[in-house]
Amino acid sequence: MPAGRPKAFDEEEVLERAMDVFWLRGYQGTATAELLKRMGIGRQSMYDTFGSKRDLFLRAILHYRDTRLKEALATLDRPQSPLQNVADVLHYFERLAQDKESKGCFVANSLVEVNAHDEEIVTLLKDTLGALEGGILKALHRAQAEGELPPGKSPRALARALTNAIVGMAVTGKLGLSNASVSDIYAGTLSMLE
Repeated sequence: MPAGRPKAFDEEEVLERAMDVFWLRGYQGTATAELLKRMGIGRQSMYDTFGSKRDLFLRAILHYRDTRLKEALATLDRPQSPLQNVADVLHYFERLAQDKESKGCFVANSLVEVNAHDEEIVTLLKDTLGALEGGILKALHRAQAEGELPPGKSPRALARALTNAIVGMAVTGKLGLSNASVSDIYAGTLSMLE
């Protein structure tokens, strides 16, 4: 059997564009026609490469994990000050919340929108946040071992609170608050580490 026509597009690049559309509009708010236009591919190419719109959304979440989350985890794992690493990751989410496009955090947006009965998507989103929490926890354990975090602080409780604060900051950022208001939220979140 002859091989099919080779793809005329870069799959990762097209997936990045799809993620951006879902990130800005949400799963429900994104029409397939808009996705195709922004991705720059035809309907059949989308179905052949990614499957349905839902399948593409799942792939977009995985792409987020493989790119943005991977960057955050690498920041948390830098050899410098672990508390500074945590602050830098929080600052990344502060900037997302201040984004004038009001994109917020892809995972936080999806958590707010997703149908709780879609266990596959919910599990994927929980696992993604769990990976972030795990990275924060590891950094906080190191901070405590190096004397940066007081011994009376619970790294596990702090990691959970900081992850929750990140989600909250991202969702609040969708309200279009002033940069000063978002910075206050960031500063208040950082104060948990004192």
